[in-house]
Amino acid sequence: MDTTLALRASTAREGMSLVNKYEALLIEQGSPKPSQDRALLVFQALDDLLPHLGVFTKVMKLIRDDLYDAVYSNNFTSSKDAESSFIQRVPHFSLVQQVYKERHEAADELREQLEVVKEKLFNKHKLYEGAQDNISELKNEIEELKQTVANLEDEVEDKNADIKRLETTMGDEKEKANMEKHGLNCDIADLKEDLREAKEQIAFLSKYKEGYDNLEKAFTFNPSVEDSETSKKPVIATRRAHLINNIDAASKLEEQLLTVENAIIDEFDKFLEEHKQELVGLQLTDNTNDKMYYRQEHEVERVDQDLWVMQERFKKSVDDLNTELELIRQHKKMLLEQLQLLEESIKPEEEGDDMEEEANKPETTKQKESRPGTGQESVLSAGLVDEEKDDGADPFIPHERIFSKYAAMMYSSSNKGKNWHEFQAAKFCPSCGEKTIFCPHKIPTDEVVLKLPHNCTHIKITRPKVRINQELIEEILNRQEDFIGTPASIGASQSPADSREGSASPKMTRFRAMASMMGKIEAGRRNELLASLSTTRTPTPGSEAHMTNTISKLWDDYKDRTQIERIIPLPMALDRAVSLIQQFYSFVLWQDEAGSEEEGYFSILDNLYYFMSERYMKEDITYLTTHDLLSAIVDNLNSDKTIQIFGHTLIGNLDASCIRYVLLIADFVSLVDWEEVEDFRAFASIVFPFLQEDDLETLHMGYTSFSENKISKKRVLDFLMYIILKYREPRFQDMENRLLAFPAREHGQMTEHEFNEAVENLVPLHSEKLRKRLFWEAEAHVQMDDMHDVVPVMRLAQISSYLALLQIAQIIRQTVADKVKKAKIRTKGDRAPTKVQSEAEKAAENQITTYSDIRKIAVSVARRKATRKRREAEDAEMDDTQFYG
Repeated sequence: MDTTLALRASTAREGMSLVNKYEALLIEQGSPKPSQDRALLVFQALDDLLPHLGVFTKVMKLIRDDLYDAVYSNNFTSSKDAESSFIQRVPHFSLVQQVYKERHEAADELREQLEVVKEKLFNKHKLYEGAQDNISELKNEIEELKQTVANLEDEVEDKNADIKRLETTMGDEKEKANMEKHGLNCDIADLKEDLREAKEQIAFLSKYKEGYDNLEKAFTFNPSVEDSETSKKPVIATRRAHLINNIDAASKLEEQLLTVENAIIDEFDKFLEEHKQELVGLQLTDNTNDKMYYRQEHEVERVDQDLWVMQERFKKSVDDLNTELELIRQHKKMLLEQLQLLEESIKPEEEGDDMEEEANKPETTKQKESRPGTGQESVLSAGLVDEEKDDGADPFIPHERIFSKYAAMMYSSSNKGKNWHEFQAAKFCPSCGEKTIFCPHKIPTDEVVLKLPHNCTHIKITRPKVRINQELIEEILNRQEDFIGTPASIGASQSPADSREGSASPKMTRFRAMASMMGKIEAGRRNELLASLSTTRTPTPGSEAHMTNTISKLWDDYKDRTQIERIIPLPMALDRAVSLIQQFYSFVLWQDEAGSEEEGYFSILDNLYYFMSERYMKEDITYLTTHDLLSAIVDNLNSDKTIQIFGHTLIGNLDASCIRYVLLIADFVSLVDWEEVEDFRAFASIVFPFLQEDDLETLHMGYTSFSENKISKKRVLDFLMYIILKYREPRFQDMENRLLAFPAREHGQMTEHEFNEAVENLVPLHSEKLRKRLFWEAEAHVQMDDMHDVVPVMRLAQISSYLALLQIAQIIRQTVADKVKKAKIRTKGDRAPTKVQSEAEKAAENQITTYSDIRKIAVSVARRKATRKRREAEDAEMDDTQFYG
């Protein structure tokens, strides 16, 4: 009994200690909520309690295992305690909490996404509402435009009705005018009949009047007549001197304006040269993916913008100068008209007096004065002893209509320039032919005070128009042509550069003839070289039998194109002329590459004039600058082989393909490092691979003789151009012989079809587009020699040579330098180098015009033109957008 009680007491003490331990552990754990640590603590407490349950230990152990399996999952985790290193299974409620936590996070993310979607939807809804508003506004505008269209259609119908009504009225007016014209014609016929009868009556009565006057003169002495005759001598001399001085002043002023025009052209040319250098200096690429492409495009646009500003300023300056020149010429023309009228008025009296004096002179005096060069009076002395028909003439009263350029008419406006009203002080001036406020004919005092109308907002000042009796001038000049000398005799000393107005105008020729006889008009510096070359047919140096055309053909073509001539020449320096020719070459090469068949084919001369018109934009400036270029070509024809090739191409002795051929040859020459004369032999064997050993030796000896046993790029290129001018170029001769072997309808000539078949066999890989362009360009040029649809074989040989050389050009570029170098190594000996070492030759080498350089200019100019075209299209599109709102 005591033992049992002791055991129970011991058990109670142990149980109480386990409880206290469990509670202490719970307090240490701290969290009242279920957790992984708390579950672990519970099972640890059960494990501690099981040994003390006695007979219930096995049951409680099974219960404990079932509870453990129910609470813990199959997932394992490590303990949070840093000091322990065991792993344990995760409770189910921890997994549930983890799932809840992940779902809550997913829900939060979905809520955030939902808010973003709601915001986007709200914005879309706002845009939708805005679009709906815009649609409604556009519908309203459409309705308004429809209404406007309907109104305009009604207005058009009204206008059509007005047009029909006005056409009916016009028909009635025309019928009425025709009837009135018929009546006036009848009246004119009646008046002419009356005039004829009156003239017959006057002629019938004149002989009676003459007899009566002679009878009266015999019995009447009137000394006042002689006094009046002598009193009019100063009047005639004063008016003539006044007119001559004014003509001289007008001519000098015209020369000054032409000098200013030359200065403007020279300034514009200098800018174009700088523009070309700047444009070519840009390193351009065609790859739009290159990051530098758009920067280059910006630079090209900037350069083109500068050019556009300069072109606009040049056009404005030329227009202003042309206006002033036209006024000066009209002034001079009017003065010459007045001088002609004065001479015409005194000539009948002079002839009458001369006949009377001749009748009264002794026979010996007549014979003496009939000798050539004796007894002849100058035109300036005519009228000094003659009678002036206008008895009341005053030499100091200005009746010249040309003074209207210094007159003005004034108008006022009170509604900002919509309507204009004349000033009340305006009066008609018979000299000006219009109403004027002030003019040189009617200024009474030193100053004029005008009163402005009420509410005046604007004042307009206009100049009266100059009125010239054209028919009267032409009639008088035609009658007086013998009085001033024939135009042929006077114009024989004039060169094509003497007059800008044109030698083909007989009226202006007579004006200048009169002025030159008076010694008052200076025509400026005469270009004697141009005059001699334009009037002779002497062949140029270096020409052979095939050089049938002379340089005068250029001037004949120039005169056929225009009547504009040079009064004040503008000499063009050689470097400027060469630069201009280079730019023209770039124009030609770009046409070969990008020109279309729809644009047509033109001769080299037509292309030159088109290039100059595109460069200078004004027609008169185009011909003046072309005249300067042709003059520079003539001046330097014998001093520069490049100029000589270009000149003979223009006049037709060489085909236009020759300039392309020379550029291609220059490309090859520039790639070689020339050191010895023997280098030319290796070079010739590469460029002319069809030559035999003897032909190469002959060509080499020819170069040695030409270059005086010296070598340089310039000398090599000059020699190749020299043999072209002599028509001893090997490829030209070979191609001509091979072309002559093909059948042709006419010997020495070929049609396009015949030439195509020949070239297909000779140069099978040529460009058909280029072949066609070159043929029709040559055909257009030989039309000047009355040849149509055919081209001489000599020209076709040059075209074929260019096509053949172009076909192998890339291979030659890649190999010529290495092959010449290898040949130099093989033939290396004790021979001293013959390369030209002078500074002049070294500088000249850098001036060789090559195909690559010209094509670079062509690409740069084409890029600039494309940039301007795109900018103009964008500006036009922007203007249309602004116009249509």
